[in-house]
Amino acid sequence: MAKANQKMKELSWQTVGVDGWLAFAFVFLLVVGTIMVASSSIAVAEKTTGDAFYYLKRHAMFIGLGLFFAYVVMHVPSEWMDRLSRPMVILGVVALVLVLVPGFGVKVNGAQRWLNLGVSRFQVVEAVKLALIVGLASYVVHNFKSIQGSMVGVLKPLMGVMILAVLLLMQPDFGSAALLLIITFVMVYIAGARYRDVSVLGLFATTGMAVIAWAEPYRVKRLTNFQDPWQDPFGDGFQLVQALIAVGRGEMGGVGIGASIQKLFYLPEAHTDFIFAVYAEEMGFLGVLFLVCLFMLLVFRMFKVSKEAFENGNEFGGFLCTGVAVWIALQAVLSMGVNLGILPTKGLTLPFISSGGSAIMMNIIALAVVFRVSFENRRMHYHSNALATEKGAPA
Repeated sequence: MAKANQKMKELSWQTVGVDGWLAFAFVFLLVVGTIMVASSSIAVAEKTTGDAFYYLKRHAMFIGLGLFFAYVVMHVPSEWMDRLSRPMVILGVVALVLVLVPGFGVKVNGAQRWLNLGVSRFQVVEAVKLALIVGLASYVVHNFKSIQGSMVGVLKPLMGVMILAVLLLMQPDFGSAALLLIITFVMVYIAGARYRDVSVLGLFATTGMAVIAWAEPYRVKRLTNFQDPWQDPFGDGFQLVQALIAVGRGEMGGVGIGASIQKLFYLPEAHTDFIFAVYAEEMGFLGVLFLVCLFMLLVFRMFKVSKEAFENGNEFGGFLCTGVAVWIALQAVLSMGVNLGILPTKGLTLPFISSGGSAIMMNIIALAVVFRVSFENRRMHYHSNALATEKGAPA
């Protein structure tokens, strides 16, 4: 048995291969994102830096860094990730504290969310999202009975997430805090938490977040202005109005790549938070439909990898992929919803599409985690088929 397990572990990526559809969706999203960053950032890059392709070069550099770290992560067994889960969460908390310390943290547009690394800035919350998912996956695997049998088992991870949420609200970053809470509730519910426990704690958490949201006047404006931004089209509703104009101009087939008008200093954050509006303007409804289908394919394949991991007895890998899938799906829906005026404005980027360093790099690393679990699934299937063939049974 030991020899068989050793032989299975010696199977390489070249032998086992990768999930083709997952890789297809991942690569296409990166390509679409790179094209859109180039298109949406030319005007603002030329004005602010004198180099029309500054943001494109920066985006490409961080994609390269992300792929390098992804290569490393793809060679880390999931059981090692389980062992490293606690140190990862602790490092995440320490990094969020450092962001708030003058000299370490960097403030941009009134928000102190970046850590000064000397040569570059890093948005810590992007790494914290993945660290939290790894930590939650480890917790639920080792505490199934507690989660399924008592409210205390569900409350423990929520208390930990509340610490992260408080640190995020001090930056302030309400959108990311809400995202982490939702991911936590989904993962403990999938782990078998009782509906009663999830409902009661969810009600308390929702009430608390609502009180926090209404405590700040600028958040109240965001919550009310998105319903009718035309009441103040040149003030608080300006950004959303410009985004809706961009989406409307796209019509069915779009105005063409590079032909957006709204990106020419009309729409703020056209290459980051509101890049989807520029995409809708240039690619139209058909392009938006294609992009949504790409995200659906990516998320569907991640859930399939998760299901196979559970079937193979790798509960940690299953929950890990589930958490990443929920993260990417939720953030994509929230970002698109904000751009379409369906949801209040939040500082959330569109995964794999928006310009950014920390975000795109951590998105790629998160996908590398899924590819690793997928590799372990495929390796087990390949080994099982090989053993069946040796014994003369049908594979």
